[in-house]
Amino acid sequence: MNLKDELLRISSQLFEESSDYSSTLKEYKQLLRSISNQIIDSEAYRNNIHCKNGIAIGTVWAANCLDDLERTLKFIKGIERAIQERIHQKDSLHILYAGTGPFASLILPFVLRYANFNITYTLLEINPLSFEALKSTIQKFDLETHRINFINTDATKYQFAKSISPDIIVSETMQRALDSEQQVAVFYNLMRQSNPDTVFIPEKITLSIGTSSYKNDEPNIQQKYYRSHHNVFEVSKEAMGSNDWWFDKTTAELNFTKKQTILKSKELSIALEIVVMTGITIYKNEKLLINESGLTAPKYIQDVSNNKKKLLTIYSRYVLGSKPKLELRIV
Repeated sequence: MNLKDELLRISSQLFEESSDYSSTLKEYKQLLRSISNQIIDSEAYRNNIHCKNGIAIGTVWAANCLDDLERTLKFIKGIERAIQERIHQKDSLHILYAGTGPFASLILPFVLRYANFNITYTLLEINPLSFEALKSTIQKFDLETHRINFINTDATKYQFAKSISPDIIVSETMQRALDSEQQVAVFYNLMRQSNPDTVFIPEKITLSIGTSSYKNDEPNIQQKYYRSHHNVFEVSKEAMGSNDWWFDKTTAELNFTKKQTILKSKELSIALEIVVMTGITIYKNEKLLINESGLTAPKYIQDVSNNKKKLLTIYSRYVLGSKPKLELRIV
């Protein structure tokens, strides 16, 4: 089997409107896993890297992101739209992918799709084991002749060379509720160095305080309905330029505004739980909705099914550090 031809065949189906995307994505995952020769399944490849700005997940877990089919499909479609909007506007494009994992799976389909265009790819990966697997992946697909730069570094600290000006930056280094991983710090570091028209994918991430209840008040069905009440944190170019993001020169740390959410008796009377909900706009109309992906699964916070209070106040603030998260205090 010619791996390059097989990659082109499978990835081409991701851009066909009539494609069976689920079947295609499973083929894509199997192809990428097949070239790893089971090496990345050894114990060392399961270890996360603990950094100042959060964890960088181990190689095995990064590879397993392919199991989230809807996430993979919608990111690829969002990237495709961003490239299509810019490919004919400029003589060349520069795409930077931060946190590639062992396969650079969100960018790999475009290397062959746009082989005749002047596109440079910069691939950043902090995990040395994932980085070596990444270079091996590119080699096995015979893609070394394409304009691909490999950089083994922490994307939260990486400084662009003067010759680099990315048109599109891709980084999916996150979990639901923006827990633990480096997504926010990666976004801040790369976007503050970028041009105003640089596209970051995902374009916007929102965290909101929500509640769950039984749909149509029929507890026997056991189907939960989630409602978002108040957006309390956003990652986007607009948010970064707002008063909600501020850099403390004294401590040299990035900080975020504390938010207050009040849930009144009307909401609490039918609520089962308080949750944090994650919304992701990948690019323009391409979005990951509630429970479409592991990235948008609600995060349980507290059971309120037996709540007797007329209202609850929830104070929230996103914090960076070795364990980034949305900090909550319920009064």
